Amino acid sequence: MKKIMFLYHVKEREYEIIERIRLQILKYSDNVEIKTGEFYTSIKDVIEFQPDVIVSIPPRDCYSSNYLTMMKLLTKAVIISMTTEGNHGFDDSVVQDLIGYNTYSPRLVDYYIMWGSKTGKVLGKKLLETNKVSDKKRIKITGYAFYEVEGIKALYERYPEYDKILGWMRNYERKVLVLTGFSPADWKVQDYLYLGFFGDQRSLSRVSDEQIEKALKTKERFTRFREKYIDDVIAAAEQLPDIGFVVKLHPVEVNSRIRYYNRLSEYSNIYVISVSFPVGALLPEVDVMVHYNSTTNLEAYIYGVPTIYRYDGTEENLNDCLEESTYSYSLDEREAFIQCMKGRCEFKRLPRTEKKLFELFNWRMDRQYKPVEKIAAYVYHARKFQSISIFEEELSKAVVSKEGKDIEEWMLFKLLTGKTGWKTLYVLFALMKIQFIKILAQIRRTEKKK
Repeated sequence: MKKIMFLYHVKEREYEIIERIRLQILKYSDNVEIKTGEFYTSIKDVIEFQPDVIVSIPPRDCYSSNYLTMMKLLTKAVIISMTTEGNHGFDDSVVQDLIGYNTYSPRLVDYYIMWGSKTGKVLGKKLLETNKVSDKKRIKITGYAFYEVEGIKALYERYPEYDKILGWMRNYERKVLVLTGFSPADWKVQDYLYLGFFGDQRSLSRVSDEQIEKALKTKERFTRFREKYIDDVIAAAEQLPDIGFVVKLHPVEVNSRIRYYNRLSEYSNIYVISVSFPVGALLPEVDVMVHYNSTTNLEAYIYGVPTIYRYDGTEENLNDCLEESTYSYSLDEREAFIQCMKGRCEFKRLPRTEKKLFELFNWRMDRQYKPVEKIAAYVYHARKFQSISIFEEELSKAVVSKEGKDIEEWMLFKLLTGKTGWKTLYVLFALMKIQFIKILAQIRRTEKKK
C-alpha cells in the first residue's frame, strides 16, 4: 500500500486544496493510505506513519527546512514541496522572499510543484542559484488548484457559514466583496523573526539595528494602509446603504484573531467573514471586488467580476498593477472610489491580466483548466527519491539544530518506553544514525578550527 502524508501550514486555506487532491488520488487506486496534518504539530505522526511521499509546505525558513530534513532522514520519503500562494512580481527581492533566505540540501526536496510557466522558470532559476534544487527538471508546472472553478463549486456545501452569508446577501440587490490582508500591522519584531524576515537568524540578539528598523517600517506601512483602506469601506457603506459590503478577512488574520475589524460590525450593511472561506465561493455572488494588490484580483477575473484596486503609490511595479484591475484608485481618492461603486462597474477584458494569469497559473480563457488532476498525478506517481548523504553539512546542521534535538529526544523516549518489536529496532537504528551524523558534525567543526 502506498502511503502519502500532506502537511499544511494554514489549514483554513491549504486544507481545501489538499482535500481535493486527496479525492482525486483515491480515484487512481484504493490501495493508498492518505493522512493530513499541520506541519509543526504532525512531525512525530509523520515519522511513525513512515510515508512513501510527503507533500509539504515550502521549506522557506530554517525551522521548516530542519524539520523536513529530519523527516526525510528518518522516513526516506519522496519530498514534494507545493506552494499554496501566487505572486505578482518577479523582482529578485520578491523571489528571494518566496523561496526563503535559509539554506538546505539540494537533495531535500525531490519535486517542487509550481503553478505557472514563468513562476517555475524564475523561482526554479533562483532555487538552482542558491543550491536548493539539484535539477531544473524537478520543477513541475500544474496550474493553480484554487482557480479550478468547477472544483471550488463542489466544495461550497462543506462550509457551514455559506448559507448564512448567502442569506445576508439576499437582502441587497448589489453586493461588493472587500478583501483584507494586513496582518503585518499587528506583528511584533519577534513575529518577523519567526517568519523568516531576518533570514536564517535564530535570535534577536543577532539581528542588526538596520534589519529591525526595516521591520518596524514595514509594520508602520501596513498599519497606515489598513486604517485608510477600512475607513474608506466604512465611508462607502455609510453613503451607499443599499449596497451590501462583504468583508472577507485574510486567513492569516482569521487565524491570528485580529480584533481591528470588530468596528465594522457596527454597520448593518457590512458583513464580516471572520472564518476562513474560499473566495471562489463568493465571487459568483458579487458585483464587484475591492482589493489591495492581492492575487485574488486574478481569481476574480476568471469569474468575470470587475475589480477595484486600492493603492498608496509605494508599491513596486505600480504601473503594471494598475493595468491588471478594472478600476484603480489611490487611498487619497476616497470619493472617486465611492462614486465608482455608486455607478455600475463593468467587467472588461484586460490583456495584461490574461498574460499574468498564464505566467503565474497556466490559465487561458479558451482552455480547459484541470490543475488538481495534474497535482494528484505527480503526487501519486512520485517515486524518484533523492538521498541526502550523511556526510553532507546541511544534514548535520539539521540534526544538531533545536528541531533535530526535539525529534531525537522524542525518539529516545519512544525507545525507553516502547515494547520490544520491529518499531523499537527501527527507533534504535535511527538514533544510532543520528549519533553517527552528530559525530561527523563534531569532527567537521574541529577540523575547521584547525
